Amino acid sequence: NPLLTRNIRFLFAPNSSNLESNPDNDKNYGSIKQLLQVSPGSTILLRGHVDNGMVEDFRRQGGETFVRQMALKAMQLSKDRAESVRTEMVKRYQLDPKRIEVIGRGWEEPVGGSGDENRRVEVQWFTVE
Repeated sequence: NPLLTRNIRFLFAPNSSNLESNPDNDKNYGSIKQLLQVSPGSTILLRGHVDNGMVEDFRRQGGETFVRQMALKAMQLSKDRAESVRTEMVKRYQLDPKRIEVIGRGWEEPVGGSGDENRRVEVQWFTVE
């Protein structure tokens, strides 16, 4: 089980895994770096998420089959976004990429009603026992 879990909202270009360059993203990188520095053997799991606001539109457009197709794309986009954060962390701070794992959760775990709340990367911090 993670010692700490935080939702961190990184800003991306719409429907893209390209990270935007802005002060909020810069601050978030620093927060993750601090977690890794506190415990040198610790690891981070980046869990990418996308917003689920289009699911009903997908259902109207093509039924459940289309929803499943789009869910797979959402899963990949969410993983690509988490991977973009890892890549940037490794580049900025010369971190060992093995200390940062990534997974994509698609739209399966919404935290609120707004799309903005659900376009996020959740950070889980695991320490060595």
